Amino acid sequence: MHLNTSANKYIKISKGRSMDILVLDILNTENCDDREKLLSHLARRLYEMSYVDEKYLEALIKREREYPTGLVVKSDFNVSIPHADVERVKKEALVIVKTHRRVTFRKMDEPDVEIPVDVVFLLVIKEPKGYVKFLAALTELFSKEEFIKTILSGTPQEIKEYLEEHLLTTRSE
Repeated sequence: MHLNTSANKYIKISKGRSMDILVLDILNTENCDDREKLLSHLARRLYEMSYVDEKYLEALIKREREYPTGLVVKSDFNVSIPHADVERVKKEALVIVKTHRRVTFRKMDEPDVEIPVDVVFLLVIKEPKGYVKFLAALTELFSKEEFIKTILSGTPQEIKEYLEEHLLTTRSE
């Protein structure tokens, strides 16, 4: 498992706010073969890196159970966009998780239906202001073939650069 972070790669959320971009490439998903194990692993890593508090995992799992986040982007590409209560966040980040074995999440619009997810976009948001615009800009990228190609086959650095460039240019302050 490899977590790639970079202090100089961030995206602006709104005036005066930015978030780190973290790319996690899970080479061995045996320990993260279901959504709760995967989310648990991510929450632990974020806690160790001081992005979230000790209750973040509980909030993340609860939120995912109550409001599923799986989203069909196209017939062969699905994502999940989990997040938790803002009061559990110390430092904002967008965590992109690429798994080499799809992990099942429940669909956002049909909670009784499960879909295999290719990439998880974990939103670690400290305050809701600007969140809706940011989420809209992110989901707009899902319709771009270049974005999907970059996410699936790009290096962590290429993914960060793409997001930094395109999320900054798709939003106004």
